[in-house]
Amino acid sequence: MPKHNCVLNHQARKIIYDLTQYFKKEKEDGVKDVDKVYLRVSNATGVSQRTIQRIVTEGKLAGSLSEFRTPGKKRARSKPITDMDSLDQGVMKRYIHNFHKSEKQMPTIHRLLAKLRQDNTIHFQGAKTSLKTIVKNLGFKWRKTKGNKMVLIEKTNIRLKRILYLNTIKKCREEGRTIVFTSEAYAYSLQTKSNPWTDGSNDGLKGPIAKGQRIVMMHAGSEAGFVPNGLLIFKSVYKTGETHDMNFSSYKKWLETQLIPNLSPNSVVVLHNAPYQNKVLDPTPTSNDKKSKMESWLAEKGIPFEKNMRKPQLYDLIKKHKDVHKRYVVDEMFKQKNHDVLRLPPYHPDLNPLEMAWVAVKEYVAEKNVDGNVNKTMELIQEKVKAIGQEEWSLFYRKLHDVEEEYRQSDHIIDEMTEQFGVNIGSDSESETESESEEDDEDEPMPSTSRNTQGADESMFSGMFPLSGGD
Repeated sequence: MPKHNCVLNHQARKIIYDLTQYFKKEKEDGVKDVDKVYLRVSNATGVSQRTIQRIVTEGKLAGSLSEFRTPGKKRARSKPITDMDSLDQGVMKRYIHNFHKSEKQMPTIHRLLAKLRQDNTIHFQGAKTSLKTIVKNLGFKWRKTKGNKMVLIEKTNIRLKRILYLNTIKKCREEGRTIVFTSEAYAYSLQTKSNPWTDGSNDGLKGPIAKGQRIVMMHAGSEAGFVPNGLLIFKSVYKTGETHDMNFSSYKKWLETQLIPNLSPNSVVVLHNAPYQNKVLDPTPTSNDKKSKMESWLAEKGIPFEKNMRKPQLYDLIKKHKDVHKRYVVDEMFKQKNHDVLRLPPYHPDLNPLEMAWVAVKEYVAEKNVDGNVNKTMELIQEKVKAIGQEEWSLFYRKLHDVEEEYRQSDHIIDEMTEQFGVNIGSDSESETESESEEDDEDEPMPSTSRNTQGADESMFSGMFPLSGGD
């Protein structure tokens, strides 16, 4: 039955006029080819028969004319659910890892999405596109099984860095050394609680709504609590979290005046790999540097080369050896005071207990700060930092040890599953298919070993996670 309550646009009005004129002409000439429907509609409208066939097919699938869509038209879309805080990233990452153990099979995007939506503790409401973005941001990529099926698997270089990190930190604990975690975080003057992952329940992944003035927080803590006098807090000059307020100069001042003077002797300091923490001491020559500079660098490092080598050959030698000789300014600062540096593996904020402390601080601010006053927000941050006692720290560290053990167990299972299903783990630079492959991130910092801790396994401190303090 025709619809009379819809507004006809100019194209529809033109089609109606053309049809009317065509049917008048048919009446005058006598109707021809009545069984050739597509031909008659094409003659009446000026639209090709092929396009008419497509529209008819679309109409059958849509079920009604109101379902027709204008090709190429931009439409408002709901915002993808991809923004996750550091703890939620850890929850999701371990959820994917535990998929191997709980489901006894490799995760595909469809299997993972179905399981997440059914899980009563997470209530993930995102679409497949959002989930694909999330797993990419967590360091996973696509690989083929021997059955030619695409499955999710963590990048090999990230797994390696995590394994080395967990081995190293375990060894440091066995030696009785104080391990100090550092972290930068942000709070907002209009910090409120909310849960965009769920349909309004209090369960599942949390994500606070943050508006107003951004406030930068920097601190350090060990199992005994926050490092005394270690809190650095200031107003951000940026409106979003896309740019670091902390730079090398301000970070260096914080280390010299607030952190290093308050560390226990022979501590191990865990950094979170921010750019300002990775300023290189004695940078390696680039491909644009002069040949003489390349030769000088190679000679200084004791790397053999021939005098008749051209610049591309010299630079190739430099690339092969630069990670072994790379040193960071921050590492040297700690080394001078007899402390060691350990860097978190990429995409693993859940291995830093300070992330849990920051959540507690933000929740406290959200509960107390109802008017969005910036100075009040900063006072509340300081209040909560002082109020976090040993009992709360013990909870953070019990959770941390549980998380570390989860990763250790899942790494064994992942090895077994990839062999069982014939997954081609391949090189992290390889792409799998045109539709599913993901680009790799740039290599994360890979500092060299400046010394070995007495009694430690040398292989544990080589490569990605060396300790670099003094004897």
